[in-house]
Amino acid sequence: MNRPRWWPASLVRRYALATAGLAAAALLLTSLGSWWLIRQQHENAIEQLAQRERQHRAESVGNDLRALSARMAEVSASTILATGLVDSAGRETYLAPFLNGIRQINGIPVQLTFTDYRGTEIASNDTSSFTPEQLAWLRAHLQDAQPAATIFSSPKGDELVAVEPMLYARTSSPEGAVLYKVGLRDLDSGPSVQLEWGPREDETTIDTSPVPVPAVFQHLNFRVKARDGSLAHAASPELPYFHILLVTIGLFTVIVIAGLNLARVLTRDLRQLEAFATRLFEGDLGTERAPEGSSAEVDAVARALNGMLDRINLQHITLLGEQGKLTRLTGELQAADRRKDDFLAMLGHELRNPLAPISAGAQLLAKLPGTDPRIVRTSQVISRQVGQMTKIVNDLLDVSRVNRGLITLERIPLDASEVVAAAAEQVKPLIESRGHTLTIMPPTEPVRVIGDHARLVQVLSNLLTNAAKYTPNGGHIVVRLGCTAAEAVLEVTDDGMGITPELMPEIFELFTQGSRGADRVQGGLGLGLALVKNLVELHGGAVRADSPGEGRGATFTVRLPRASDMPLSANALPAPHLAKVQPRRILVVDDNADAARTLADWLKLEGHTVYVFFDGPSALDFAAPDHIDAFVLDIGLPGMDGREVARRLRARPDTKASLLIALSGYGQAVDLERSAAAGFDHHLVKPADPEALQHLLAQA
Repeated sequence: MNRPRWWPASLVRRYALATAGLAAAALLLTSLGSWWLIRQQHENAIEQLAQRERQHRAESVGNDLRALSARMAEVSASTILATGLVDSAGRETYLAPFLNGIRQINGIPVQLTFTDYRGTEIASNDTSSFTPEQLAWLRAHLQDAQPAATIFSSPKGDELVAVEPMLYARTSSPEGAVLYKVGLRDLDSGPSVQLEWGPREDETTIDTSPVPVPAVFQHLNFRVKARDGSLAHAASPELPYFHILLVTIGLFTVIVIAGLNLARVLTRDLRQLEAFATRLFEGDLGTERAPEGSSAEVDAVARALNGMLDRINLQHITLLGEQGKLTRLTGELQAADRRKDDFLAMLGHELRNPLAPISAGAQLLAKLPGTDPRIVRTSQVISRQVGQMTKIVNDLLDVSRVNRGLITLERIPLDASEVVAAAAEQVKPLIESRGHTLTIMPPTEPVRVIGDHARLVQVLSNLLTNAAKYTPNGGHIVVRLGCTAAEAVLEVTDDGMGITPELMPEIFELFTQGSRGADRVQGGLGLGLALVKNLVELHGGAVRADSPGEGRGATFTVRLPRASDMPLSANALPAPHLAKVQPRRILVVDDNADAARTLADWLKLEGHTVYVFFDGPSALDFAAPDHIDAFVLDIGLPGMDGREVARRLRARPDTKASLLIALSGYGQAVDLERSAAAGFDHHLVKPADPEALQHLLAQA
């Protein structure tokens, strides 16, 4: 584009010239405007300050007068003065002390005298000194039976004199009066204002403030007025407002017009660049590039922008290729995650299947009559180890479900003490086997939370198990339950191995464990604390670990939102003791012969009649002619799975009312839902607790 030779090519120089001219004009305008604005603010501030001072002083004087009137009303209503009117013999003993006790009100000296209905003085305080004119004024107003006030002049200054009559209750006629006066000079109005009263000489004056007074003083028209030489009378310099206004308007108009035209010329190249950027933002990375400008700066920006667009275009092509790779990798990772989930579910099923006959066999050995004590001890060892193995499998599956968001909490009102008791009972065998001392410190008040009872018991049992495992035999474990206004606080403290500073940041991570000995006596996979953290956070709480160092014990603190004192859910209360179950006719179906026979032997020891089958069709054929009270069915049966067997049993008239119990290695929420849909009454996960099975059989 062509430009005049005198016009600089540099945009910076152009703006420098323009800014210099605008700054000169703006300086003049700002100076004049600031002068006027400061003067206005000064005058307003002076007036506001003077007005506030007058109002403050008026309120102060008003408070003193209100206090004076109220106190005199109290004195006139005093039973002491009423008694003094009729007790002429003894009133000298109490009237004078009573009136002498009233010498000042709000720091203002008060002269006070007590008269009868004729205005004859009965008693007064020591400072009392009333002139004959003042006493005559009292007698003149006493018969009006109304409080009155006036102002007398005296050599000591003007005095406010007032009377408070004492009236008979029935006739409302005066029986006496309290005459009092104060010096108006004692009503402090301050050095900058003066107290005035009476009619105003000029009703239009604005430098006075009325004094708020009680009714008895309102006719005196008290007010405060600014003294000469005060802030209100401070002089302000006069300025030629009209001329300044004209100059300001003129300069403003010229600067606006010149600035608009100059900006239009100077920013033509920038507007073209802006239009290109807008098209680029609203469109895509096409082949269009920024136009070159007439100024060196805009031209440099356009070239840089075009170079950047070329590079972005190349990067965009590269990113599209990388995006395809990421999409493929994401699909592969999701497929791997699904395979992992399927593997964990299958792992849980396959591990639980062999655990079921082992657990039932151990229970069976312990219940056989006349069993050798060594066999009983061995069965107890087997049961404990099966329980440990079951816990590891459950923790592994729970961690997987929590990470995938598949855990659903059954939130009900709970007593936290019940959770502590249930968890302590669950971990009691491990604690006793290691010779630990467990101390539970209950709260001083009930502690309620909203949560899943089973999951909170799982949290605390994991913490207690961790403390028992990492504390040398004969250690001490303390459980403290307390609360704040908003939180329930649960602490588990041990005097065991402690936590090193290096391990502390990752103590709640998966597969994290403290140092082990060569014998690996602690065992475990490092899942318990990770599961604790996830479950506590699902409840809206937090957990933290503290330890003074290795070998000095550790404390785990769980904080949960505290609930209001609502009734506890029945699900949170301990289950009643199970009475002996009546003998039942039970049919057990499991393709694992060891598991089926071992469970049958255990049930027979409990007095039940048990039939064992290893596939669904055989069980259905047998159940046709015989009445069966309960069916215990495995899910993964050959040929016909357990759910199909359950559906057919529900469809038959002779078995539709029988108790159906699913016994399976699959225990996820979806497995329980499928069992319920097939007609099962209950779903137990292998290895099932025999006592739990007995409890369910009692319902048959």
